[in-house]
Amino acid sequence: MAAAQVIGHIHGLHRDFANIQAHSSWLQQFQQAPEAWAVVHELLTSSSEELVQYFASHTLVTKLQAGNVPNVLACRQELMKYLKHFWRGPHAVRRQLVIALTDCALLQPPTEDGAWLADSVQQLSDTIDALPSLLELLATIPEEAANRKVVVPAQRRLAFATGMLQHTGTVLEALWKASQTNEACAVAALRACAKWLHLQHASPALRAQKRAASGSGGSGPFSADLVRQGTAHEHPLLKQAAQTLSIVHTAPLELCRACADLLSEAQMLTNEATPQARALQMLVMQAVVEGSRQLLPLTQKHLEAWMPQDSELTARTAVLGRLIGELGGLFCRILTADARAAALPGEPPVQPPSGLSGPLSDLTDVALHFCALRHTDLAKCGLDFWYAVLAQYLGAAAEEEDPYDEEAAGAGGRTTAAPDWSASRDPQLETQRRSQERHILEPHIQKMVKAHWRAVRYPSEPEHEEHFEWDEFVRFREMCSINVTEACLIVTPRWIIDHIGSILEEICSRQPIAWQDIDACVFMLTGVASRAPAGQDTVIPKLIELLPHLPYHTVGFKALLLRSAASRLILFTSGYLALNPEPCKQILRFLTTQHLPAIPALPQVPDPDVNKYCEALACDAMKMVMTAARKGIVQADGGTLWREVVSAVISLVADPRFNVDCRAQLVFGIGQVLSVLDNWSELEQMLDLFVSRMEEPLAPVLAQLPPEPLGARASKATRDGKAPLELKLYIAAVSSVYNMPPVADGVNRPDHHPVLAVVEKHFLTIEKVCIHHTHYEELMEQVCLAFSYILGFAREYAPTSPVFVPMMKLMARCCEQHPQPFYMGLIRSVIGFFAAAGSEQLDLILVDLTGLFVTPVAHHLGSGASTLPPPINAAAYEMLAEALRHWNLALLAIRSAQWLTNVFDATIEVVARLVEENQAVHERTVCAMLRFVRNILLWGDPETCKGDSAPEVVDLQKQAQALVAERPLPRGVALQRIIVTLARLMAAAAPNGASKGEVVPSTAEVLRTVLTGPFEYAAGAGLPAALRALPAPLGEALSEPDLQRLLQQLKMEKGDNRRFTRTVVGLVDQFAVCIKKAQFSGCPS
Repeated sequence: MAAAQVIGHIHGLHRDFANIQAHSSWLQQFQQAPEAWAVVHELLTSSSEELVQYFASHTLVTKLQAGNVPNVLACRQELMKYLKHFWRGPHAVRRQLVIALTDCALLQPPTEDGAWLADSVQQLSDTIDALPSLLELLATIPEEAANRKVVVPAQRRLAFATGMLQHTGTVLEALWKASQTNEACAVAALRACAKWLHLQHASPALRAQKRAASGSGGSGPFSADLVRQGTAHEHPLLKQAAQTLSIVHTAPLELCRACADLLSEAQMLTNEATPQARALQMLVMQAVVEGSRQLLPLTQKHLEAWMPQDSELTARTAVLGRLIGELGGLFCRILTADARAAALPGEPPVQPPSGLSGPLSDLTDVALHFCALRHTDLAKCGLDFWYAVLAQYLGAAAEEEDPYDEEAAGAGGRTTAAPDWSASRDPQLETQRRSQERHILEPHIQKMVKAHWRAVRYPSEPEHEEHFEWDEFVRFREMCSINVTEACLIVTPRWIIDHIGSILEEICSRQPIAWQDIDACVFMLTGVASRAPAGQDTVIPKLIELLPHLPYHTVGFKALLLRSAASRLILFTSGYLALNPEPCKQILRFLTTQHLPAIPALPQVPDPDVNKYCEALACDAMKMVMTAARKGIVQADGGTLWREVVSAVISLVADPRFNVDCRAQLVFGIGQVLSVLDNWSELEQMLDLFVSRMEEPLAPVLAQLPPEPLGARASKATRDGKAPLELKLYIAAVSSVYNMPPVADGVNRPDHHPVLAVVEKHFLTIEKVCIHHTHYEELMEQVCLAFSYILGFAREYAPTSPVFVPMMKLMARCCEQHPQPFYMGLIRSVIGFFAAAGSEQLDLILVDLTGLFVTPVAHHLGSGASTLPPPINAAAYEMLAEALRHWNLALLAIRSAQWLTNVFDATIEVVARLVEENQAVHERTVCAMLRFVRNILLWGDPETCKGDSAPEVVDLQKQAQALVAERPLPRGVALQRIIVTLARLMAAAAPNGASKGEVVPSTAEVLRTVLTGPFEYAAGAGLPAALRALPAPLGEALSEPDLQRLLQQLKMEKGDNRRFTRTVVGLVDQFAVCIKKAQFSGCPS
């Protein structure tokens, strides 16, 4: 394999774009080849092209991580030579070589780790040119120690990490010396030091501390050895990092970022508030506070004006923000620990009357400042701080994932579990702790809530605000909402609501009213709505009363956003409105006469999603109020308000400017109100009016239809391939009233159902819509669901309705034109609704319907023509199995329906063939077929209806027995064919695995049924012959004695379904082994 060939493929990978995949595959295969070692050596020593050098060095990493190294010592020496060759770069090549060197060390015996590290550090410390390589190596060692891509045993990786920890002092000293060389080395040394501090979490002692207080996987109090010694804060690198961060406004930016990395890792070495830990923690906090004191005044103007996304000021502020977001838990721990330490014996801990002072006070001010910054990424840092405070209070503070935990599990047998803090603490102690800490944290969380109100305010002119990003700000507000909701556990929802109420009064006292302040108030209130008892405050009722009188704008983002805020408040207070009639009437009139009619007229803003969101939220609010307050609406104003409301909403539904999904939401609301009307005549009248109104837009659509349906020749004429929305809304209106409560006892039963009466009146239009649009699947599925709802909730009236049979025939005709599984699903539901009605005429209708739908499917399958999709086959047989589950339908079908005989005959013939063709595709159909066959077998067994000697039941048993064992079917008597089919099913399922899917268990159910009752003797005699008749090698898989033992075992276990199924699964597994053996031996199978 020539180096030139490899170089050619490397160039092709980056230049020959038409064949990138081919070049990539070739190079991957090359990396796995043994001869790649020699080629890589040639490439690294003779090529001057960085692209080639990088590929060669990366190949070394790939081979070493896979453990493919012929001689570890020789490889290590060679890697050091390569590294010396690339001391001055390129950086990417040098980094790959350093990774390779570390991975190579992981492949050596653990006893050599210390000597390897000392030797490597010495060789890379000889000259200043080697310094970057040394720093790269010291940063790489902790990374590769936790890198699970390196294929070494878990114990080895853990041993390497703990072995490196023994040299922490030496490494930190080397890093400090290197950092004095120049700025680039200082940055690299600080980052390597951060990595080495992270490596401390591999310490067995530290990891044991984390697990000690939590048997369920959470983290207990811990401190690394560096912290326990009490000298970590004195290390010169940490001091340098703190000093640099305190002048973050002027220090080099990359140096500041590296310092932040180091301080971040340092403060995560402990979660305790001990004196030893406090020195290190205060070092970090004071550095952040001092840096903020210098930098944040420069951001003061950005508490109102939005900051640029990528300015230098933004970047420097982000360095501090990253640390602020991590210090919330630390702040909470120190604050509560100090309060406990200052408390008198026997007294609960409280915050000093004078409040906080020093770094803790300054830190809260910085966190509050970050929350209010007009830059979502920076403000999220403040949110993270307060979220961590709340999480610490709740006992849910998330610990960083331990990268060595998996290795510990491999080494010590301990299983890893996700932290379950709630289960690992005593509930009473937790309640007591929170009760004590709540008063300590309360004033700080109150400040947090106030800062969050400022943070969620939109710009007054969003589209004109430079640097404002709509999507990011929406997501940011949701994060604020999470904090505010959880803050209720400390400051109570009532305090937040009253605070917002005071802000609201101040806002309304100023003119003009600032829409963004009203929006922020609404947003904050909806954030606590889920935690506040409805109707127990005065703020939300006042705001609801204020909604119709707010100065809504008519152009721009602000018009849409304030409308959305109003909708949001109504949506969240629908429960309150349902309990208070007067505010509810006000809001209903506001929604129907002002709010919703105004929204379609609002002009489009640059982001069209804002218009859609505003419209959807308003319609959802309307729907929720109509749903929650439906009973109050029909009773209000002496029973007249509902007419006004429903009529107004019908007009909104008919407005084509609204999105079709929003109009559907309003349709639902109308149905909810109409469904609770006691007067069915009024209900029928209004529903008829609604459907008639929704029929008006159909006129142009129906006028374009051909005289006769095109059937299978019809094609979709819409751009999106979906049915015209007018048709969908019409069907939605027809089925909008479906959950009517039953007529109360003692009330005269009406002679007809109002919804069925409306369907009957409009049936010709419904029929025309359906029969000409069967090719729109989503529309026809909606029709099936509509009929299912209507018939299900009107089941007492449906059988006698003149429209019942025409509805079913219409669905059969539609299914014939474009078969779909949901038609069979509808018939299956109808069978479930009415099979127990006890009407011979209805039974006949249901049997005929079943045959009408299943016969074509069985015919297609029996003829060998797989023209119907498997879901249709499955749905048809599931419908059939449901029909045969009812004794009255089973008796009528078996005794009188010729179609059942033909379907039964075809099913026995085809079921095994489907598994042989493709079990995965046809599994659902096969299982439904087997349920159908089993139902017939069960009706022939006297034990099925034991104790019931009714003539009909006895007749059903005789009819079923005759159908199975006596009646001549087109392809022969059924019983012996069923036995042969079951044997074929077990053979066909063997290659796919007996435990996969439900085919084998369903087969076992049928076999157990046929071995029980009147068919036991014939089945027992026929099963051995059927198994022997299977094609080789399965026919000889069981000897004659084995067959007899199997049969006896099956007969003994037929009373225990689980044991019987287990035996059948074992037989199928035996068949699978036999097939595999035959394949390997070359025998035919």
